[in-house]
Amino acid sequence: MTKDLREYEKNWPGLPIKYLVLSTEEFIVFLDDVYDLDWKTTVDFENRELSVEDKKNFNSVCNEIAYLESIPLDDLKEKTIINYKRQIGEALVRNFRNDYYNAHKMLELAKDYIIDRNADKSRFLYLKASGLITLIAISFGSLSWLFRDLIINIIGITAFYLWLSFLIGSLGAYLSITLRMGKTNLDYHATKKLHYMEGTTKVFAGMISGLLVALCIKAGILLPVFEKVGSTHLAMVIGGLIAGASERLAPSLIRKIEGNKSNKS
Repeated sequence: MTKDLREYEKNWPGLPIKYLVLSTEEFIVFLDDVYDLDWKTTVDFENRELSVEDKKNFNSVCNEIAYLESIPLDDLKEKTIINYKRQIGEALVRNFRNDYYNAHKMLELAKDYIIDRNADKSRFLYLKASGLITLIAISFGSLSWLFRDLIINIIGITAFYLWLSFLIGSLGAYLSITLRMGKTNLDYHATKKLHYMEGTTKVFAGMISGLLVALCIKAGILLPVFEKVGSTHLAMVIGGLIAGASERLAPSLIRKIEGNKSNKS
């Protein structure tokens, strides 16, 4: 690589080449110090005559390259960025050689490549955020169970199990996230903060659903049979776990309660 760069310095001196894609006597395509795609051409090559159709195809490839270069690459590994930018650079080389078909094919491959890599990173950030919140909630739940006698004396047994149901809802939400991760469509253009926020709010929604279902079980609105057999508290915790994992249980329960109120009215 160093030897090649020294040879190319003869034709293209003083360029900030970090990674060389291709160099000829007419043009050079490379990645600069910050891995931006760059190129330089001779005056004769720049002023070469192109047909109307060739100009249209050439500009079309350049427009697509500009779009792909604007895709966010935050938090991706250096090697991944180089591989991606190299594919775009290869497309530019084919564009300079008037091979527009293969230039577009290479850009399609580059787009698929970076979308997959960004999607992998999005999933990681999403799981990391939701897993962290779940870990905190379960840690609080474990501590609450260890000191349950003290807490029950302070807030009462019903409030204690409602608190546990609220926390256990996070575990159900995280279970739902992991099981559906392959089917979840994440926006790879989104920032790291947005991924963290989405993962966090998903778990909090599961926790609120767990609390809501536990309240309904305690009030006898849902699964009243457990109250008859004296297992209401166990049902509250299990219901909180299931509610956290189900995105439809809490909303359907709310609609059911609203329907009952409408019928009474």
